[in-house]
Amino acid sequence: MSARLDISLLQDGDPLRVWLYKGQSDRLVVSFSGIGLDGEDPGYEFANTATHGGRDSALFIADRSRSWLNAPGLIEEIRDWIEAARRETGATEVMTLGHSMGGFAALAMPRFTPVKVALGLSPQVSVHPEVVGDDPRWMTYRSRINRFAIRDLSECLVRDTRYYVVHGRHSREAPQRDRFPRAENLVHLILPRTVHNVPQKLRGAGVLGEVVEYAFQNRPRRMRLAMAGLDVYRRPPADTQQQATG
Repeated sequence: MSARLDISLLQDGDPLRVWLYKGQSDRLVVSFSGIGLDGEDPGYEFANTATHGGRDSALFIADRSRSWLNAPGLIEEIRDWIEAARRETGATEVMTLGHSMGGFAALAMPRFTPVKVALGLSPQVSVHPEVVGDDPRWMTYRSRINRFAIRDLSECLVRDTRYYVVHGRHSREAPQRDRFPRAENLVHLILPRTVHNVPQKLRGAGVLGEVVEYAFQNRPRRMRLAMAGLDVYRRPPADTQQQATG
């Protein structure tokens, strides 16, 4: 977390924790936290990146239940927080950002509230046992989900949002990465020699902020050039691309 930004805790509830930073631009970035450390409440993530060093307003969302948006009423509550933050900050455009479980939420929420660009770093495509039964990770939390509001992200893509996804090339990511939907408005980039640690890899190379900003500007070529030193490549489109819904 950052001590340099005036990030205010708005709700410390069960399961939702919510923070807000008010910037000066017309952009609101919604940053979703991942699972975090076992035994600890998740905090906010990407403080400096989400606010573009303090320029942009940012709403930070953390789910104590680690439910991948499946906790009863959670989607609706998050939608209400986003709309309230949009009004409070006067934002005219909303972006979403997250890593892992946070990336899943960032990519799913445009189905429920208007989002211009959604960026997921190492996101899951699903945690449903019938969709990704061959992925053994995060079972402590996945096994607690009794009702799935979202079976997989292919149900959530919408035409008016531009999606960016970055995965590692390691085989442990394959059950999630290789099942990702393909669509004309989704750019899917792959980093060799990377597992689930995409944000750490980008931060270590000094390009995390650039990558996020170019995604938010909807400039895929510049985004790829920023990662050129990491040998990034784009996942090729399928012969028949999946079309976004509604």
